[in-house]
Amino acid sequence: MVEYYDKELDLALRSIHRASLVTKQILRSLKNNVSAESKADDSPVTIADFAAQCLIISALHSAFPSDQFLGEESAAALRSKESLRSEVWKLVSQVPRDGHFADLAVPKSVDEMLDLIDLGCGSQSGQGRVWVMDPVDGTATFMKGQQYAVCLCLLVDGVQKVGAIGCPNLPFETATSGRKICEEHVDSEGYGVVISAVEGHGSYVRPMTADSIGTAQKINPVVPAEDVSHLDFVGSWPETSSQRMASHEAVGKKLGAQWPGTELWSLQMKYISLALGATDVMVRIPKGRDRYTQIWDHAGGQLIYTETGGVIKDLDGGAIDFGQGRALRGERNFGLIAARPAHFEVIFEAAHEVVSKDSR
Repeated sequence: MVEYYDKELDLALRSIHRASLVTKQILRSLKNNVSAESKADDSPVTIADFAAQCLIISALHSAFPSDQFLGEESAAALRSKESLRSEVWKLVSQVPRDGHFADLAVPKSVDEMLDLIDLGCGSQSGQGRVWVMDPVDGTATFMKGQQYAVCLCLLVDGVQKVGAIGCPNLPFETATSGRKICEEHVDSEGYGVVISAVEGHGSYVRPMTADSIGTAQKINPVVPAEDVSHLDFVGSWPETSSQRMASHEAVGKKLGAQWPGTELWSLQMKYISLALGATDVMVRIPKGRDRYTQIWDHAGGQLIYTETGGVIKDLDGGAIDFGQGRALRGERNFGLIAARPAHFEVIFEAAHEVVSKDSR
């Protein structure tokens, strides 16, 4: 029997909506010039990350007090820096509390705000009901006023059940037309879209406004071009410490595809582009099996894509294991390929040839 998760989906949509509005408010008030703190790994983190994580957990923890949470941020920086803490508290304490948001819990004090953020530091096992979130995926592009995502996924014993991703800079017209998604083509007047899925029930896109979410429109499976040379690969092309970018290019060229394809920085926005039919293929080839990626960069987005008919497997042909805790480790899931069924096998074979050559 397929469960509907109606209450979970409703709260996921509205909590993501509220968090997305906060991030958009920051962008507009600072004219896309967002200051950042440095985390331990030197990646940028803004007041938006902290405020969004707090608000998402606040709404869900009030409704599901026994559930676990797994988020990217901890409140350590806020506890040690009063000025930063005050900025985040100002955002959190001024969120809308009526109408569409009336029953969404809000922390009553600074201490409660900090404790809620730190609830996301738990759940190492991946078992039971775990809400995984990335409050701002693509912080670097968020700071430029480009594409980013506010992400949430409910895992039950390591299986994706509900996913909701806010894309505050993605125009509804772009999301529903299959047109290319560009970093610079943003919804400057509106509030973007929220895209969701429940396991076994398909994926849907809804426009977000300042005080409500619009009517859901189902995302229908996309039929890609028959010729693999016409497939559009989505990625971010600068070399990283974990991914073999040259190997990604080698797969594309082996298939005769135009290179580079569509460039998007946020990993969750890559899944959204695949789900909407704006791109066709994503390949991720790590530099070794000792590499890992964070679970919040994939949970929810993968569900949304597979619910539109897409296929995702690791480079060994296995399913992605979301029961690993905070990280998806290379020993269990080495890399991945995301593509439509019609072309998956030929892409998989091309990737294997490239990986075999790399390992010689």
